[in-house]
Amino acid sequence: MSEPIKPCDLPCPKCGSADIHRRFWPKDERRQAKGYGERNMGPYVRVECWNAAASRDHIVHHCRCCQYEWSTLPLAKKPEKQVA
Repeated sequence: MSEPIKPCDLPCPKCGSADIHRRFWPKDERRQAKGYGERNMGPYVRVECWNAAASRDHIVHHCRCCQYEWSTLPLAKKPEKQVA
């Protein structure tokens, strides 16, 4: 079975550019919304007035070429191996 594509290797889904700025947004961290009551900040963000809070850990990707922005989940943690 092939390994899933890592978030750090994703090109822009709109223009295909590899010039992507990425930032991790941990659950419950608050940031300023892009606009008052802006609802288009991704599926993992709750927005109230000028406040935005992450509803779960996620990575925000911003294409430096076409300015498209999207969110993905981080890699799932692999279980630690038990040493016998």
